[in-house]
This record gives sequence, structure tokens and C-alpha cells, in this order.
Amino acid sequence: MHVIDSDGHLHEPFDLFERHIDKEFYSMRPRVVELRDEQRDEGRWLVEGRLVPRLPFTKGVGGGGFRYQTPRHAQMRAKDNSLDDIEGRLQDLNQMAIDFQVVYPTALVWVFDLENTELAAAVCRAYNNYIAEQCARAPKRLSGVALVPIQDPPAAVEEARRAIQKLGLLGVVIPGIVGNKPLHAEEFIPFFEAMNELNAPIGFHAVTGMHYTPWADCFTDFFSTHVTAMPFSMMVAMMSMVRSGLLKTLPHLRCAFLEIGASWLPYWNWWVGKHIEHVLEPRAGRKESNWGKAPYELPSTVHEPSEDILEGRILSGFETDENLRSIIDQLGSKGFMYASDYPHSDMEWNRVQAIKGSEALTGAEKADLLGENARRFYNLQI
Repeated sequence: MHVIDSDGHLHEPFDLFERHIDKEFYSMRPRVVELRDEQRDEGRWLVEGRLVPRLPFTKGVGGGGFRYQTPRHAQMRAKDNSLDDIEGRLQDLNQMAIDFQVVYPTALVWVFDLENTELAAAVCRAYNNYIAEQCARAPKRLSGVALVPIQDPPAAVEEARRAIQKLGLLGVVIPGIVGNKPLHAEEFIPFFEAMNELNAPIGFHAVTGMHYTPWADCFTDFFSTHVTAMPFSMMVAMMSMVRSGLLKTLPHLRCAFLEIGASWLPYWNWWVGKHIEHVLEPRAGRKESNWGKAPYELPSTVHEPSEDILEGRILSGFETDENLRSIIDQLGSKGFMYASDYPHSDMEWNRVQAIKGSEALTGAEKADLLGENARRFYNLQI
């Protein structure tokens, strides 16, 4: 059974932009600054005059700063949480029984909030160059997805093409909403059309306190922010993709909603599907809803999300303490992928072994969850 980690991570090294950013943006480069007092000794990114992650007791607070110099876990063989120590990371993958890992960014998703779109594009190029360069040292075990400046859709298309076609990255990562603008807004359609043309997937991902996420600004403590903003942002993203109708017209468009487990998907599939049914297929004897009339009318290609989940074009990660049997009974086994979350603090080192040993799952279901779905999603030739 080939095990593919659909959502591993790196912590971007402090000197990434000293090494990789275009010369004309060097003076504006994001930097890490140290905050030292009696309660903390940590680094935060300084960019456009703002600190990220957000400070404690501020709205949308982040989960603390970064201490990249040492590993987060006693089991780790990698010297730090970046992608600089490839040999150490491979030893960690071996410990977790992972054959291939797809690497996502951590802090740099703050790029989605940058107001200077040219700087945002330069940050994305620097990051993509770094991850492609590092993964090329172990191409049979590692690859990554590209950051793209989605707030500037034409620039996002340009960087997606470069990162996928020239650098060999597997897909892109974008947030669930761009500022206050939903992804079903007309200006994003060319971006999704380009991803369909590239036959490359989109990973939707949120990181608490790094960029705008729905409802985050209601809270000033990490617990409330993380519990609420993470799943809500992915729910918003899935609603937008379903509401756009593009999954019908763009046959190679594939979407994964990551970092929030899988138990949300049966509920959200029902809730979004219920609304689509109410709009497009009024039940006998019921008056047609105003939602089905202009200006609320949905595109004719909109359909219930269960179709795309069952086909493996809408996917979610999962956790081992979830009732996977119940989830699969409702939505099949094609819509879920193993995700390690390595090297984050809440990762589980024995998740692969737990899934392999589960008596509630069939062998075919285990193969789907641990590798086959991710292989198809990322179009991996391994």
C-alpha cells in the first residue's frame, strides 16, 4: 500500500527572502523580528508594517510566534521545521510510514492579505523557487504546492503556470475567501479555468492568525479563533466552488479542503445540497423560492456537492479519532485523504498505522484513504 501524505508542512526559514526574493523587492522583503520579554521569546514576520501571526489579545489572534531552530517533537530527526534538512525529514517520513509527502506552507499564507500585489507575486515566486529547489533533492519522496497571489487573479494565473510547468510543483494553495471577496466572484473565473487547463489541483487551506478568515476578528483568544475560523473558512470555500457551477464546466477542476478533519463534510454536503435543491428543484406543491429568481438565480451548471465528493473532485483530510466508517457510509471513500500535518504540534505520528489496523475499514477503503485518492488528486505518476 503506497502511502501519500496529502498535507504536510514546512516552516519557512527566517532567511528565505534573503536567499530567494527578486533583487528589486529586496528592500521591501518580509523579515522575521524577535519579540523578547518575560513571557515570550519568539519570532514573527514583519511585512507591510504588520506582524504575523497576530499578537495575543488582538482580534484574530494567531497561535504564537516561531522558534524554528529546534524540532517540535522528540521523535523528529529533522534539525528544524523548515525544508532545509531533507535527510532528516526523510527519516521522519520513514518513522510515519509515509512514502511520499506533499508540502504546504505555514506562515506565508499571509501573502493573501498583502496590499502591494507586486510584492505578493515576488513573495510567491521566492517561496515557490525555494520549495522546488529543496524537493528536487528527493523527487521520489517530496513535492510541494505553489503559493499564488490570488488577490491579483492574472498574476495568480501567471505564477501557477510557472510553478507547475517550469518548477514541477503539483498544484496551488489558496484561502477560502480573499479578504471579503468570495471565490465565486466573476474575477476569479479565469484563475479556475487556468487550473482546469493545467489539470492541477487546488488545496484550500487556512492558518489561524496569518491571514483573514471569516469570523476570526470576533475573538482575541487563540482557542476561540482556531475553533471557529479554521472550519468556517473551508466551508465558505466549498460553498463558493459549488455555487459557481464551475465543477460541471471544468472537468479537471479538483478541490481539497484541508486541516479541519472530515466530519464537517457530511453535514455541509447536506446543508449546501438542501439549498441547491430548494432553488433548482422546488418540491411538488411548494411555491418556488425567491432564491431561484433574479438576482439570486444560480448558474444552470450548479448541482449538489455529493456528485463531486463521490467522484473524488471535492476532498477533505481526516483525523484518526473521527468515525470514518460513518463518514464513508454517507459519502463513499473517494473524497478523503490522509494528511499528516507534520511538523505541527497537533500531528499524530502513528496515524498511518492506526488506519492500517482499523477493523472498521475494508482494504480497498484503506488504500483509497492512505494513497489512491491523493495520487489521483495530485495527478502523481508514482
